[in-house]
Amino acid sequence: MIRSLPLASCLMMVLVSCFAQLAGCGSRPAAASPDGNRAPSRMAPLPGPVLRGFQVGAQNWQPGHRGIDLGGSAGQTVVAPAAGTISWVGTIAGVPMLTVQHPDGLRTTYQPVTAIEPIGAAVTMGQPIATLVEGHCATTSCLHLGVRDGERYLDPLLWLRGLTDSEVRLLPRSAVPRQLPPPGLTEASEAQPATVGGLPAAGPITSGFGGRTNPISGAGEFHDGIDIGAPCGAEVQTLWPGLVTFVGSAGGFGLRVEVDHGMVAGVALSSSYSHLSSFTVGVGDQVATGTVIGAVGSTGFSTGCHLHYSTVVDGGSVDPQTVGR
Repeated sequence: MIRSLPLASCLMMVLVSCFAQLAGCGSRPAAASPDGNRAPSRMAPLPGPVLRGFQVGAQNWQPGHRGIDLGGSAGQTVVAPAAGTISWVGTIAGVPMLTVQHPDGLRTTYQPVTAIEPIGAAVTMGQPIATLVEGHCATTSCLHLGVRDGERYLDPLLWLRGLTDSEVRLLPRSAVPRQLPPPGLTEASEAQPATVGGLPAAGPITSGFGGRTNPISGAGEFHDGIDIGAPCGAEVQTLWPGLVTFVGSAGGFGLRVEVDHGMVAGVALSSSYSHLSSFTVGVGDQVATGTVIGAVGSTGFSTGCHLHYSTVVDGGSVDPQTVGR
């Protein structure tokens, strides 16, 4: 004779069975490494140190460093950090580069390198794809690694760790980020006396570094450099050797040149020169101290002939008058 189980017992058995099935279903977890951690899905293309980190502004054309620089040596093998396909190999402004397209839609760029694999080659994580050549960092060989999602630049360090963004922003779509001074910096006065030497163009400083009232919009803002009152056409020179990383029109900054100086006095230094009337260098050019990179102008959002001169140290804007002193 078969005896029926109480209703409560039946329900309990069904629930236990369901939980057991759920626990055993789903995708298989990633393979674990000997220390118990999951096997990585990405790896650094070079084992060297990070010489310069990632920094971008609210707009792609604003000053910054759209990738990371990894220290290495000329001839060192560069490996694919993740699986993908070599989508481009070539030279831009004299700089040899290659690009890898990844299955998730992101693409990574590598410069300056000599490609090992041809366009269209499928590569796996850790597979050699290029060899490092000199020319990006001023004082040592280094690899510039970039990561892009369409036209958006991502922090390669976060990407290598399996992340795509560094913070959560609870702002409406219409919000415009307010530019504030980096921590620890003091705001300068709006006008300062003229200085002698130590500037990329001859002339008085008409607007200093720090908080000010924008002369066009009338709104308060953080002025990320200094304005040098010089006549249109006056020569603009570099104060340190380096690599030209940007030349072109940059919105309100007008015609602009950006130079990466690598490590100077133990810090990563870059400089920019805006509102130019013309320029005499191109992306990828190596410049020496005193090289003329362009001429003073009044392009972009400008009230008259002057040079907007900015410097970035270790990823943060600093008063150009304090650099190298």
